Amino acid sequence: MTDMAIQEHRDRKRVLVVEDDFDMNELVCLMLDDAGYETMQAFCGGDGLRMANEYRPDLVLLDIMLPDQNGIDICRSITAGERTQKIPVIIMTCRNDLTTKLSSYVSGAKRYITKPFEETSLLTELERTLS
Repeated sequence: MTDMAIQEHRDRKRVLVVEDDFDMNELVCLMLDDAGYETMQAFCGGDGLRMANEYRPDLVLLDIMLPDQNGIDICRSITAGERTQKIPVIIMTCRNDLTTKLSSYVSGAKRYITKPFEETSLLTELERTLS
């Protein structure tokens, strides 16, 4: 690997995608990989929280409806955790009601995106959150 390639690899932002739907998780990771992000995948809340603590990604994209835990609770744990409190969280969900949005922001989420979404919308939200 050349020095420039090594630097570009170091400069890539790492995003943890916590989404239990395999196809959606794969699609989001593909979009982000194509946009130059480094991605990691978790398919349940427990794994997502463990990976956030272990790898400390630059950002977490978090679904709310997960098989083992509620995404709002995972968000709260990430934003309150000693090792993870500075990691921004974007909630991505099919729920578009005010109560869910407010709960997301109260739990510490920086942004909220409703599925289905356009690739450009997702990338814009990531860029805004990481800048």
